[in-house]
This record gives sequence, C-alpha cells and structure tokens, in this order.
Amino acid sequence: MDEVSVNVRAYEEVIMDDVLRVLLVDDEESYLETAAKIFRRKGIDVELCSIGKNVVDILKDKRCQVVVLDLKMPGMTGQEVLREIKGSLPAVQVIILTGHATSDDAAVCLTSGAFDFLIKPIEMSHLLDRVKMAYEMWKLSSDT
Repeated sequence: MDEVSVNVRAYEEVIMDDVLRVLLVDDEESYLETAAKIFRRKGIDVELCSIGKNVVDILKDKRCQVVVLDLKMPGMTGQEVLREIKGSLPAVQVIILTGHATSDDAAVCLTSGAFDFLIKPIEMSHLLDRVKMAYEMWKLSSDT
C-alpha cells in the first residue's frame, strides 16, 4: 500500500461522525471572516486559511471534507493547491471560487478534479448549496 492510500484511509476513518467541515481558502481576510460567519450560522464547521501552502496540512489536521478555494493568490495559485489536495487527499471535494478567471482556468481546474468552478460575486445561498452537494459527493466517494 502506498503512502497516499494510507493517508486517505486514515483520513476517512477519522471523519465518520457525519459533520460537515469546510476549509475556506482566500487571500482576502475580510471575505474569509464574512463567509465563515454565514457558514457557522448554518451549522457548518469552518476552518480558514489565507496561504495556499498551508492547505494540505490544515486538511490533515482538521479533517475537512470540502474546500472552497480562491484561484488567484500570492505565492501558490489555486490550481497548484488543487493539485496538491488531489495528490494527497483525493476524496476531498474542492470548489474553486474566484473573481478573476478565464474559461481555460475553469477547464484546467475541472479536469484536475475540482468539484465545481464558481465566479465571484456569488449568492451565499448558492455557494452553500454547492458545498452541501460537494459534501454528498465526498460521502459517496469515501464509501467506496
């Protein structure tokens, strides 16, 4: 069994308590705080991250099943973070949420394993619906 398989199995076994945990990743701190308040009011556990290189470590520590990931960030792009997530924890569902995108960006992200690609500004109710759908997909993928 390779290292990725061991990490995935350990990750999935720990989070069978059926609590939705979302990691919000964006370099705009005010957006993170606002979105986190809305998610928490809806009963969703939320972790925040403003630095792409920290995402995989946070996922492993906090056991989030869904990531809402900004595409354009300093240091490490959302596409790079997406590849790291899918390489380490392939069952984790990633929603790209960006205000600066092209159709090429969308195609690359979706073919790299993103669950969805959404454009800011977005109605929070729509984002919450997509997060819940991504969580359902995570549950299906972690059952197999």
